[in-house]
Amino acid sequence: MKRLLAISLFLFTILSFLSENAFAGAWTLPKHNLWGEWYFKWHWSKEEFNYARHKKRKENDARSWGWTMEPKIEFGITDWLTALGSIEYKEDKYKQYGRPDAWGPYRRKNHGVTFVKLGGRVRFIEEPFVLSGQIKGYVYTGYDKDREPSIGDGEDALELRALIGKEFYIPIALKKPINLRCYFGAESGYRFKNKNANNDIPFFLEGGFWLFDWLLLKAEIDGYKSHEATGSKEKDYAIWRIGPSFQILGGDSIAREGKQFNLEVQYGQTFWGKNTSLNQEITFKIQTQF
Repeated sequence: MKRLLAISLFLFTILSFLSENAFAGAWTLPKHNLWGEWYFKWHWSKEEFNYARHKKRKENDARSWGWTMEPKIEFGITDWLTALGSIEYKEDKYKQYGRPDAWGPYRRKNHGVTFVKLGGRVRFIEEPFVLSGQIKGYVYTGYDKDREPSIGDGEDALELRALIGKEFYIPIALKKPINLRCYFGAESGYRFKNKNANNDIPFFLEGGFWLFDWLLLKAEIDGYKSHEATGSKEKDYAIWRIGPSFQILGGDSIAREGKQFNLEVQYGQTFWGKNTSLNQEITFKIQTQF
């Protein structure tokens, strides 16, 4: 009864802020399982999306580049409730190559721990698909938000998401028929911010198939749509990514089944945005579960 009441309250809270159900990364960890990920992203850009969402070259033929590192950890409190935590660190650089000589060089560098993120994920159902709700807090760590280049707006945030995902098989009629194992998921919700930063709506879609038991090929779209008139700092972006996930040891990395060790590599590019860089990026993920 207590579990049903907790789930009902959490679901009511999630649905109160969502215009429709959403999807992906919905699986929770088995009870007392520990999952960890070391995430690293390298990005670079010479173009940006302006306030009208038009693509243009950066001012004075500038370039921006940098990297993000985020160790993440999850713990299965029960089979249906998982605790989440991570720390995000960024380093960004900016240089203007087309600046007149009389002005002198213009180079800037900024770095710092941008967020501590804490939260939880509750699984509501497993069949005919996995449906979960997630809550996550973003804690501002006190870095200099006005230093260039910007690594954030210095805001705290509370994010609510609904998530759905499913693994399934597609029959392929070959000389020797096979069932191709696939998955799909999606997410959406709402993120509340302070420090005069606009609230925004996260969205995430992903899907893929197993070419071999140890090789998953996947693609995703990841982004945020700013909620206008909720602040003065408005930013939109959407990124597509594609790449392989090598399941080196253990079981299914999507459904979080059993002890495992995985390596993932992706290439991505920003394809839509507002007041943001048109980044290209390469990401690396090392994951383990036990």
